[in-house]
Amino acid sequence: MTRKFASEGGPPRITAGMLRGRVVQVPQTGDVRPMLARTRQALFNVLGNAVAGNVWDCFAGSGLLGLEALSRGADHAVFIERDARHAKVVQQNIMDLGVLEQCTVIRGSALAAVRPTLRLAHSPASLVFLDPPHAMAVDTASDFWPWLRDLAQTPMVNFDTLLVFGHPAGMKLADIGTLRLDDTRRYGTVAFSLLRL
Repeated sequence: MTRKFASEGGPPRITAGMLRGRVVQVPQTGDVRPMLARTRQALFNVLGNAVAGNVWDCFAGSGLLGLEALSRGADHAVFIERDARHAKVVQQNIMDLGVLEQCTVIRGSALAAVRPTLRLAHSPASLVFLDPPHAMAVDTASDFWPWLRDLAQTPMVNFDTLLVFGHPAGMKLADIGTLRLDDTRRYGTVAFSLLRL
């Protein structure tokens, strides 16, 4: 994390839109890896018009992806973060950027907060960011994979929803249940796969 900050001259900044240039603070726990600005710009260029309506940032960390989406035209962002220290930083970033009315923070596990049996405000989503810890993504026996497969059955997802799944660049993906793999973009050691119903 420190090397990434150093290479970009400090904490990450929003790269485009109404909040362009504003700083987003990152939890100093060593567990959050902020996406480099050039990678974020490339990803959002791919997303284009999908950045609209309700956006969910399901493993929020600092909230950087959801806040970038708000800056670029999303109406509302929902952030889910399990670690209380990280959730506090997400809330502070929201306050500092003056977007409190456009945000909802859920303190808890995404795997518990988003399930087929639960009603969800701000659903369905136009865009869902799924950037879990890479250790979770590469562990095929983890609870993450059945949860991801079942996302199609939750109120968060419909046929217009685009899911953006972050994972190590060397990881090979295919369709996951009824989620179709549309594309994978690789940026150095990380990749993002785009999934739809």
